[in-house]
Amino acid sequence: MFDMFDFIKGRQLSTRLVMLAAAAGLVAIGLMMIYASGNPADSGSNISSISGMWKKQAAFAAIGFIAFVIINSFNYKRLGPASFWLYTAILILLALLLLDKVVNLPFIPVKKGSRRWILIGSLFQFQPSEFFKLVYIIALGWHLRYRSNYRNFSALVPPFILTFLPMILILLEPDLGTVLLMMPVFLSMLFIAGAKTKHLAAIIVLALLAFPILWMGMHDYQRMRISSVLLQSDVDGSESWFKTQSRTHPWLGKMLGVTPERLRNWEVGEGYQLTRSKLAIASGRLSGQGYRSGPFIRYRFLPDRHNDFIFALVCHQWGFAGAVLVIGLYALLIACSLEIAAASSDIFGSYLAAGISIIFAIQVLVNISMTIGIMPITGITLPFISYGGSSLLVNLLSVGLVNNIGRR
Repeated sequence: MFDMFDFIKGRQLSTRLVMLAAAAGLVAIGLMMIYASGNPADSGSNISSISGMWKKQAAFAAIGFIAFVIINSFNYKRLGPASFWLYTAILILLALLLLDKVVNLPFIPVKKGSRRWILIGSLFQFQPSEFFKLVYIIALGWHLRYRSNYRNFSALVPPFILTFLPMILILLEPDLGTVLLMMPVFLSMLFIAGAKTKHLAAIIVLALLAFPILWMGMHDYQRMRISSVLLQSDVDGSESWFKTQSRTHPWLGKMLGVTPERLRNWEVGEGYQLTRSKLAIASGRLSGQGYRSGPFIRYRFLPDRHNDFIFALVCHQWGFAGAVLVIGLYALLIACSLEIAAASSDIFGSYLAAGISIIFAIQVLVNISMTIGIMPITGITLPFISYGGSSLLVNLLSVGLVNNIGRR
């Protein structure tokens, strides 16, 4: 019995070490990509506006490491009883962002028509919707620890409200990416907890029925981002069927959120990022153009290359080999988190680790898919790699929480 206990304990330690190594590797790759995006090897390139972003990202990585240590200094089970207060605090912050639409608050900046950040002094800002992802997993995991909270259809009303109340607030910021992310997380956690399949199917049907209402409530640019997947050129370079039909049938273009002018200028307008992203990935081929090298590093061909489209930079510089490396690290991170979830004897800890694994997996899947043009551009960043202090800090907190569960 003692030998078996030592074996299990040693295996859990190995799992946690592999998970931490994968996370550290992804953070390092992220810093390298962000540095390269603002500091190409060719000193004649004029992209100094993002040359210092890697320093801010490194500062948040250091803060994230401190947060990792702190969250491992106490028993994670204490987060359960505190989940209501954490959830309420996030709701207040999300409501505060919307209050700025009525009362001009000096600590809430407006960027491209969105109110997503809260300033702390003059140097730092954080994004409440990023912290909501982790707090939501904690609150939902704590609620689902009782079988009676998910086995009956009426019992799904509280977790439904728990999910959709903040989603409405986030949608009004607007932040479409986080909103679209939470529905599969919600369904996945209910499935893991043991909710009945027919109840989950009913929720999916209701969501599909409600989608037209959500679609009509979107801004034109949001609908255009989703429609861009359909407007891409075919494999042979010819015009897509949807693009042709949208031009010849105005009602279809209106439904897709495509005006005639936007349709004419799609390649240099809403489709510019997507088109350039696929070119950057294709130009990397097998081994890439080299670190800090290549036209998509030297010039501003891909404006959001340090953020949503940073995977394209990985492929451009390191090619298919770099893509396999990054995806492999994510696979290790998610697999180790799932193993910790499966091995945990505490149901709350198991749900936490599983929920964090799910949210990592969905973000990676959506970001890479939108980068290569098979899913809509929704603004979901690539965990640990994309530029963004709030995202990096929450991701490191999440890994720290899974490590805490594995230790106990």
